[in-house]
Amino acid sequence: MLYGSQRLISPLEWANTRRTFEGVKVFRQGEKWDLDTFWVQPVVPNSGELDRPDNQQNLYGNWATYRPDKNKSIDFYLVHFSNDRHVSQLGMDRSPAEITTTGTRFLGDRDGLLWDFEAMLQAGEQTDRDLAAGAATAGLGRSWKEAGWSPTIWAYYDYASGDKDPSSGDAHTFHHLFPFGHYYMGWMDLVGRQNIHDANLHAYIYPVPWITLWGQYHRFWLDQEKDALYGPGGNALRRDPTGSAGRDVGNEVGLFANFHLTRYSDVMASYNKLYGGRFLEETAGPNGARDAESLYLIFSQRW
Repeated sequence: MLYGSQRLISPLEWANTRRTFEGVKVFRQGEKWDLDTFWVQPVVPNSGELDRPDNQQNLYGNWATYRPDKNKSIDFYLVHFSNDRHVSQLGMDRSPAEITTTGTRFLGDRDGLLWDFEAMLQAGEQTDRDLAAGAATAGLGRSWKEAGWSPTIWAYYDYASGDKDPSSGDAHTFHHLFPFGHYYMGWMDLVGRQNIHDANLHAYIYPVPWITLWGQYHRFWLDQEKDALYGPGGNALRRDPTGSAGRDVGNEVGLFANFHLTRYSDVMASYNKLYGGRFLEETAGPNGARDAESLYLIFSQRW
């Protein structure tokens, strides 16, 4: 299950165990149009027995992709997610929930000018509250394929709504469904696409065809200060119910190098650092952390 930008539905290739679903799908692929209709349930990995789908979670959807030419792609989708499980986190009731997401994405490349725009609206019910939420992405980039080292730069702004008062009669926290959060919201894997603003920059260079070097910067702040900071799995990680900790989550930087050794093998190294802001500092507690860092060294082999 991989659709569009993977901001909503992704196999999550970064994880040790890829995300899978069980269900049915009918699809048509054409020169200009691809059309998919599906009903699936997420499969929960279980090391002690055969994996089984979660019968209390259902994902229905229609997804269409239109390609007017080889350098442009437009997605249109309507997805409904039903979760019958009772979940409460940090004093907030998260489910049962019935969530319908409608959205569109426009991706393109024209003479080195790059763009990526996506808008998503949600409506439904969360526990006993009416849900109205949304998310949006705006990205502009530029590539110089004929220049030395073929540099490419991107500037993005990502937004996902939060709830001004999680105890009120309405819900406004965007639900990011089953995303590839690692690809978009920083390689520290500490921030999810819920109740968040993320202004981010990316730069790539290719010193030789088999080496890719790139860096990224993220500036995170909460949408609503009384709502939580959510992780890439959708869990509420930290919250100040009074809102006095503010909205400043912090800044993250990442540096990466990938070496394409053979047709099927790569080595990649990366260093990532999160400089926590006031919100992380004031919600850390006596044994909590404000800053974080990670170092990756990865060998991949495909066959």
